[in-house]
Amino acid sequence: MLGQLIPVLKGVLTNKTVIICTIVVFMYVNFVWFVARYHKKPRPVKAKKVVTAAPAPAAENASAEGGDGAAAPAE
Repeated sequence: MLGQLIPVLKGVLTNKTVIICTIVVFMYVNFVWFVARYHKKPRPVKAKKVVTAAPAPAAENASAEGGDGAAAPAE
């Protein structure tokens, strides 16, 4: 009985259809396992830059008040 079974198993396992179906089923199960175990990584928290007061507005105010000398009234 075992002598008759081995050629049949060899014929089934070497069949192209069986091999392709086995590969497709393995890939499908692997994908389903990946989706079931998937956890999205949290986004990294970006620190916002603190904007300091620029010294440029202070320099503009000083020149507008008469820092030039030519626009200042003479006493």
